[in-house]
Amino acid sequence: MMQSCLVATVVGLLFCAAGANAADNTVHDQNNWVSLTVPKEWTSEPPFGYAMLLAVKSADDEGLSCMVSGSPYDPAAKGSPSDPRKFIEDWSMGTWTRMMGKSFNTADFSNDMLGKFPDGYPVRLADLDFTVSDQNDILHGHSRIAFSVRGARYGYVNCSLMAASAEEVAQRWAPLADKVERVVNSFVLEPP
Repeated sequence: MMQSCLVATVVGLLFCAAGANAADNTVHDQNNWVSLTVPKEWTSEPPFGYAMLLAVKSADDEGLSCMVSGSPYDPAAKGSPSDPRKFIEDWSMGTWTRMMGKSFNTADFSNDMLGKFPDGYPVRLADLDFTVSDQNDILHGHSRIAFSVRGARYGYVNCSLMAASAEEVAQRWAPLADKVERVVNSFVLEPP
């Protein structure tokens, strides 16, 4: 009897999880060799800038946005790693600063980890806390990022939220953390 209840509970949980994921939208862009899955209630935004490929925004009151950026990568250029897969696998916290530092020069990176795309290719994931100043105003932010280099291309997804204080960012991030993790983990940089 106990075993039957356990099986029924597990099947029920799996059914609910499948239903929740079925409510997501997957954007698969073959022209830009990326895909990303986001909650159905999130809206697409027009990408801006040369390297931005996709942009999505959570519900208006949540204030979270995710963007996918990418560009061709020249493995023969000076300073480029000869083996991109090994470069991603041997990543260090200092690599985050070198790779993303120009965009996030005040960033404090944490929770660095190696992930895998569905086919086993490596991707780096991290959180970062940062500040942005605009004249007299300083905004605080938090992001979750996945980054990979694959063949002659690189790409990353960055989900971020900004507010007037670090405490407000943390308070607003907490209820979105699971959705953000699901979105960031859905990022795929397609093989060449």
